[in-house]
Amino acid sequence: MFPDHSVLKLIAGTDPATLPAIKRVTIFGPGLIGGSIALALRSRCPETFVAVWGRNQATLREISERGLADSVTSDPTSSVGEADLIVFCTPIAVMPELAATITPHLDPHTLITDAGSVKSSLVKKLSPIFGDRFLGAHPMAGSERSGLAAARADLFVGAPCILTPLENASPQTVAIISAFWNSLGSHVTMMTPEAHDRLVARVSHLPHALAFALVNLIADTLPKDSCLLAGGSYRDGTRVAASDPDLWTGILMDNRTEVAAALREMSDLLGLFAEKLEVEQTDSILDFLTRAKKHRDLRQTSRTDSLPTNS
Repeated sequence: MFPDHSVLKLIAGTDPATLPAIKRVTIFGPGLIGGSIALALRSRCPETFVAVWGRNQATLREISERGLADSVTSDPTSSVGEADLIVFCTPIAVMPELAATITPHLDPHTLITDAGSVKSSLVKKLSPIFGDRFLGAHPMAGSERSGLAAARADLFVGAPCILTPLENASPQTVAIISAFWNSLGSHVTMMTPEAHDRLVARVSHLPHALAFALVNLIADTLPKDSCLLAGGSYRDGTRVAASDPDLWTGILMDNRTEVAAALREMSDLLGLFAEKLEVEQTDSILDFLTRAKKHRDLRQTSRTDSLPTNS
């Protein structure tokens, strides 16, 4: 839960019409998330001026040729001077250096958010640099594919976006950045950075780790090409193992404490599952599977048909 309910009340009572307009957005990192933000802004907020920073010149040329941005640059300081909002979509490890580089060039009114998958460590690094103009965010939308080629204008439609304000967060900053993510189609919710990291370790990071582990288990214990004989359960259970290993190494290491705890919890659960099979506890196995199906079916019926499937 968000730590300061008085701030929540202020946000709830804010008239969107009274909020300063976001007319200029600068996106750092035009990959899957950054590219999808640019596409969504072009589709849903066409009047917004979009600037994009990136290191890959070929990607910046493609963005310009496709008309996804009004301005592209590889100079981090040249794209932020008049920005109303800056969105960091780079790997988390890159963000603190970029933050320190651009801070002297920011207008006083400029706000900053991000799309990183881990919040506690990042908030501790960026908040001292940016102060209350920064608000961490994590859109729970993505894909096993990466890069600009995988970007979609509807990636955020119906998807949760978790904001992680601190106790001293500016209500106006929270309201403006909430409105931004809502404008892309997201459903905004809030929690502390620590609660976020515990949650995503189990609903996102653990499933990725298990998918990677299952692929390696099959490769290491069965004859070569055995996976070619697998059906849909293997495909569905390992889809995210096709994700970028460099990206996911960084994510898992950034949230290593919570992910390690989740892996141990899963190991304990699987150990008990194996014991029940070995002693033929049929009723217990049936109860275990039935509870899982109930929870899985509940998730499916509680979300609309418009939710992205790659979250």
